[in-house]
Amino acid sequence: MKKSLRLLAALGMLSMLISLVACDMPTEDQLLGATTKEGEEAGSSSGDSKDSASSTGTKSPLWSKFEGADMQVWVIEGTTTTTADVSPKSDCIEIAIKSAGWWGMCFCNDKAVAANAGAVTFNMSQVKTITFEAKASETASMWVAQMPTAPTNQQRVELSTEFAEKSYSLVNPGSNDYGVLSIGGGDLNTTVKTGVKISIKNIKFLDANGNEIVPSRNE
Repeated sequence: MKKSLRLLAALGMLSMLISLVACDMPTEDQLLGATTKEGEEAGSSSGDSKDSASSTGTKSPLWSKFEGADMQVWVIEGTTTTTADVSPKSDCIEIAIKSAGWWGMCFCNDKAVAANAGAVTFNMSQVKTITFEAKASETASMWVAQMPTAPTNQQRVELSTEFAEKSYSLVNPGSNDYGVLSIGGGDLNTTVKTGVKISIKNIKFLDANGNEIVPSRNE
């Protein structure tokens, strides 16, 4: 891929956003199931935090059973401008695409730590299929990929304006993967149109027998 995967902690302002909306809206951690660890990149850092979703009994709409992962939104090469904006909703996350010629993001342990910088990783070796529900604000497409250190095994996913379950098949998943998956647009002639919004929820990890499992963390 002819792109720089420089990092940006794109969700740093979400807590401020959430504080401005209705008081009964779930917190950022409850929505995203964040499991961040200490790390620092490009002037942004994220400290230790526990998954408040599990401690409060509130389950993130993004994940089915998985405890959650941080979200690393990639930036336009040579800038600190994110290729997409991510917003938590009550039943999903919503990704608004920007005009960058491509966009991308990874679900990883710490959005501020690069894959080659000693990041905490995931054991994905028993995961054979990932399913999720997705839609777009208009007919669109995106790619889904494995994330050992960079996106591999990219597969195009078509999106309509109604939520529909999508299935992604992994190839030789690893035991020391930087992210549980990555998504984006541009490659495989997928959508990069400015303003298109993609919504995702209910991500599941399935083993070879179709049973739902959860990736473990390599501490």
